[in-house]
Amino acid sequence: MFDSYSEAVDWLFNRVNYERLGAGQYGRNDFKLERMQKLLNAIGNPHEQIPVVHIAGTKGKGTTAAIVDSILREAGYRVGLFTSPHMFRIEERFLVNGQPISEERFVNLVTLLAGYVSKTQEETPELSPTFFEITTAMAWLYFLEENADLAVLEVGLGGRLDSTNLCRPLVTAISSISLDHTRLLGDTVASITREKAGIIKASVPVMTSSTDPFVCEDLKAIALQKGCPFQQLGQDFQVETVKPWCEQDRFQTVRYTQSDVPEEKIIDVQFSLPGQIYACNLGLALACIDQLNHSGYTITDTQKQRGILNVSLPLRFEILQEAPQVIVDAAHNPAALEALMETLPQYFPERPVTLILAISRDKDYAGMCQTLRGISSLIVTQYLGNIRSLPAAELVEVIEQEENQSVLLAESPAEALEMALQVTPSHGIIVASGSLFLAAEVRQLVKPEILTPSIHA
Repeated sequence: MFDSYSEAVDWLFNRVNYERLGAGQYGRNDFKLERMQKLLNAIGNPHEQIPVVHIAGTKGKGTTAAIVDSILREAGYRVGLFTSPHMFRIEERFLVNGQPISEERFVNLVTLLAGYVSKTQEETPELSPTFFEITTAMAWLYFLEENADLAVLEVGLGGRLDSTNLCRPLVTAISSISLDHTRLLGDTVASITREKAGIIKASVPVMTSSTDPFVCEDLKAIALQKGCPFQQLGQDFQVETVKPWCEQDRFQTVRYTQSDVPEEKIIDVQFSLPGQIYACNLGLALACIDQLNHSGYTITDTQKQRGILNVSLPLRFEILQEAPQVIVDAAHNPAALEALMETLPQYFPERPVTLILAISRDKDYAGMCQTLRGISSLIVTQYLGNIRSLPAAELVEVIEQEENQSVLLAESPAEALEMALQVTPSHGIIVASGSLFLAAEVRQLVKPEILTPSIHA
């Protein structure tokens, strides 16, 4: 059906794509597992043939998924990793053993699924699958073709009605939960928790890194109702930073402890990301790995340590250059941005900070602006690769209303970076944050990828 890679990409991105629509353009009724189930039935139910580590949460789920994937690969397993969104090219969503799908395989899978979509649109248009449902199905087909031993799936949005939620997990993980996507998931942490908990399956062990007692109470109650073993950070497993991250070696040493194992099984691991929030994500990943060990897999402590040391985590507190240091971080909600604002003075004391900020229009941008502090210069811009970006001028108005902070306005990430380099001394820090899309575009400016960015990034 498609003569080229670009035709396949264009067709796919012309499907209904909630990643590129503003929150006001869709609602809860647009999310239906019936569409995904019908699609999976049509392609032979590949999701029933590969065991899964299934990960949801407001922040930290992508980091947790990457760590689990890296450890399992270090242990010799063939692993499929499905995450979203992508930074530059859509192939990044479909990894097997750390390598993205080839353009040729991508075109073949899109062609296969396009035939199904065309038939469905004629017969039952209301069940015609969306962009994310098609990409989820592509992941399953690709992982099955590649003989993956396991798949690590990051939930796209929420959990209960997410396209990944028809999987057959060995372990379910739920990272930190806070307010995000409130129009779809509810405007309280309790309602969002219930949506995330929708991935919990009967008798499947549940792990959480949340330290919110009300969140944990709700998750535990749902897990017990479904007969699931339940483990939570701080009670059943612990993480402790025994050597803080420092600029000299750029590692923190984290001690991980399982409450039900003898002391000699406690392990210390080196991790490249700073702060307690990343240590918690690390703990959740290790809890998942320990559960896999209980389920018949074999992952040694040495393999855990090597997998963590070698994990690739672009856009998570990623330092791209020195003098001045340029850091990109994909914090995109108030809780994540507040954690970043706390991290900077802790690890870079008395260093002037220039923040390049862009936010998606469907986020709590007023709440995010309220977290800003300790910034020497603030440059507001908008990312260019996705129509969800809040116009920079609108964001400036919000900041000027909410905060006593002078603001510079830039029309693009490139202009913002140029401004930042002009106003930041060589011993200072430039941080680009507020959106994964902004972080990706600044990363491309500072550290160009070998792969050409997709126009659909």
